[in-house]
Amino acid sequence: MMMVQTKWKWISALSLLLVLLASNIAHAADEFFWSDVEPIPSCYTSRDGKPNEMGVVVDGKKVTLDDPSCEESKKNRVLVLVDGKYLHTRLTADGYAEPFIENGRTMIPLRALADVFGFETDWEASEEKITLTKDGRNIVMRIGKSEILVDGQTVHFEGAVPMVKNNRTFLPASKLAEILGIQVDWDGNTRTATFTRP
Repeated sequence: MMMVQTKWKWISALSLLLVLLASNIAHAADEFFWSDVEPIPSCYTSRDGKPNEMGVVVDGKKVTLDDPSCEESKKNRVLVLVDGKYLHTRLTADGYAEPFIENGRTMIPLRALADVFGFETDWEASEEKITLTKDGRNIVMRIGKSEILVDGQTVHFEGAVPMVKNNRTFLPASKLAEILGIQVDWDGNTRTATFTRP
């Protein structure tokens, strides 16, 4: 009987260890994920039909969200589709990291872009400098600046520049896609930016 109890303790301990390891691996993508399913807009409407503030607890912190009405959210949301997968963002203590339009350009969270296009990222806070590296290519940008260095050659963002919103870095995706030879299509009716790799 004692041998069976010891065996179950070992199995339980190993199972717990596997769960802990798996949760650490998934942690890198806490703020977003990719799926074939179209995202549901982030919104809140009270029982009387009016948009309201909503309080939630995220990562142990109380967060007050000033969510738009569901109608407003559906009208203003921006969908991002890469190789048939939609970008979904999750609520964090700083709010959502949802894509948005800035001066006619689709702005996407840096971490989601780096993930889907396979970039290594480096952030130098003192210079507000972002470096993306992939397959020997090197792309360097700065927050608030239109200049981009692509393998040592200067290129410029048009209309929008890298920016910080809700403590997250957002990049104008179309210029990066152009640099990488990725086709971008915009559907104004559904407000969907579709990226297709060659």
